[in-house]
Amino acid sequence: MVRYNSFMRISINKELISLPDNITVSKMLEKLEIEKKFIAVEINLNIIPKSDYDSHIVRENDSVEIIQAVGGG
Repeated sequence: MVRYNSFMRISINKELISLPDNITVSKMLEKLEIEKKFIAVEINLNIIPKSDYDSHIVRENDSVEIIQAVGGG
């Protein structure tokens, strides 16, 4: 049997992209080549705790914001 990968469309920082279905926040960040260290992830106006990155599933049509901490002085 041939198996096809299923993809979904989500908005990341207001840009529509396609990602595999049932992807976790951690896997999403890995695919986007974003290091988890100095960022915050918000999905549908809810901040996702870093402790939930491995278990929180990103869903079709989710609105994701990835905020990067910027140091300065």
